[in-house]
Amino acid sequence: MRTCEIILVVLVVLCALALSAKRITRALQLALWALAVAALFTHAFVEGVHWQMAPAYLAVLLFPATFILRSQLSRRIVSGAMILLAVCACALSTFLPMFRLPEPTGPYRIGTQILHLVNDHPPAHAVLRSDGTRELMVQVWYPAAASNAPRAPYRKLSETSPLSSYQSVLWTHTRYDAPFAVNGTPFPLLLLDPEWNGRRTYFMYLVEELVSHGYVVIGIDHTGNSGPTAFPDGHVSQPDTDPSLDFESHTFAELNAYGAQQLAVQVNDARFVLDQFEKFNQDPSSPFHGRLDMNRVGAFGHSFGGSVSAQAALEDPRIKSAVDMDGSLWGPVQQGLAKPFLMIEEDVDLSPPAEQLKDHATMISHLFDLSDAAMMSKSNGYHVTVHGSTHSSFTDRSLFSPWKRYSGEGSIPANREYSIIRQYVLAFFDKTLNGKDSPLLDPSNHPFPETSMEILHRP
Repeated sequence: MRTCEIILVVLVVLCALALSAKRITRALQLALWALAVAALFTHAFVEGVHWQMAPAYLAVLLFPATFILRSQLSRRIVSGAMILLAVCACALSTFLPMFRLPEPTGPYRIGTQILHLVNDHPPAHAVLRSDGTRELMVQVWYPAAASNAPRAPYRKLSETSPLSSYQSVLWTHTRYDAPFAVNGTPFPLLLLDPEWNGRRTYFMYLVEELVSHGYVVIGIDHTGNSGPTAFPDGHVSQPDTDPSLDFESHTFAELNAYGAQQLAVQVNDARFVLDQFEKFNQDPSSPFHGRLDMNRVGAFGHSFGGSVSAQAALEDPRIKSAVDMDGSLWGPVQQGLAKPFLMIEEDVDLSPPAEQLKDHATMISHLFDLSDAAMMSKSNGYHVTVHGSTHSSFTDRSLFSPWKRYSGEGSIPANREYSIIRQYVLAFFDKTLNGKDSPLLDPSNHPFPETSMEILHRP
C-alpha cells in the first residue's frame, strides 16, 4: 500500500476505536475524523482513487452517522463496521496491489507520447476502417529532460476494464510530453511488439530501463489483436480472441499457415511505423526532428511479438538486430536470421516423456519448440535460458499480485528476473547498435546462477 493509503486506513481504525472508547471526548473523535477526511482527499489528489480502497472510503463516510445514533451499542456496531471495512481495503490492496515498477538505472529521465497513425495502404487480412485504411495507436518513450510534466499512469483509464481500472492511477517513472533530453541525440530506436492479444504497456519494467539508458522505444498496439486500445474518436478496440490460433483443435501445419498470415500483418505494421518515424525525424515541425538515429534501429517483443520482431529484422534492412522474449517463431524467419538475434526464454524440454505428447496441445507446443531450436541453430546471436521463469513472467504481470496463480510468477522473484532480463537485453542492444562490448555476453562468464547461455552461429 502507498503512504497516503496506509495513513488513511490507520486513521479509519483510530476513528472506529475512538467511537467505543468511554474517555475520548466527542471533540477528539471529530478531530480524528477530520484527519481521516484530509488523508482521503490527499490520497485522491496525490495517489488517485481506486476500487481496492473503496471500503476505506465508505468507512470514512460512515463516521458521521454516529452523530444521530444515541445508543452506545449502535456506535459500537458502526465502529466494528469501520474496522471490518478497513481490513477489507487492506486485503484487496494486498491481493491486487498498487505495485511499483523497478527503478530505471540509467542517467536519463523518461518522457512519453501517444500517437495515432493511419496506413493508407494496409496489407491483406488486416482489420480496416470503412474507408479501407488501417489505424494504429503507438506509444513512444524517449530520453527526457527534467520537467514538471504530468506523470504518466501505467495505463489510460479508457484502456482498462473495471478490474484493472486501478492501473490508471498507478504511476510510472514517465511523464507525458516531457521535453526531449538535449545530450545524447540522436538516439537509437527500438520497436516493441507485444504478445498475441497483449498491449504496448505490458513491459514497462524493460521499456523504462532501456529509455533511461538512451533508447527511444515505440510500442505498437496491433489493431484487431492488441488491446484494449483507445482511439481519438472515442472508440476502444478490443483484442479479438481468434480460434484459428487454438492449439487444441488445429494441426501444426494449420497453425503455421495462419500464424504466418497474421505475422505478415503485424510485420507490415512495424515497418509502416518505422516509415512514419523516419519521416518525423526529417520533419522540422515534428518533436522527433533530428532526435532519432535511423542507422541504429532494433526490435524486440514477447511471445508472438518476438516472432514479429525477428521477421521484421529479416525483411527490413533498417532493423539491425532483434530480441525475442520466450516466443515461438512463425513464418519465413523459421529458416534462420543472419542479423544479431537474442532469444531469451524459459526452460524448454526438447525430449519430453512420450506420455505427455499424447496430449494434442502439448504435442503442438513440442513441435514449435523443435522448430525454434532448428531456427536458432541457423541464426547468429545468443540463446539465454532463464531457469525458473514462466511465459508470462517476461511481462509486468508478475508484479500484479503476490498470488502466483494470478501473477504467473515463476520460481525466481519478479524483481530478480526483471534485473536479469534488463541486463541481457540492454547489453545486447548496446553491443549490436552502439558497438559496446559487454562481459555479460561472454558465455565463459556466469554472473547469474539462474541462467545459461550459448552463442549461435549461422552455418
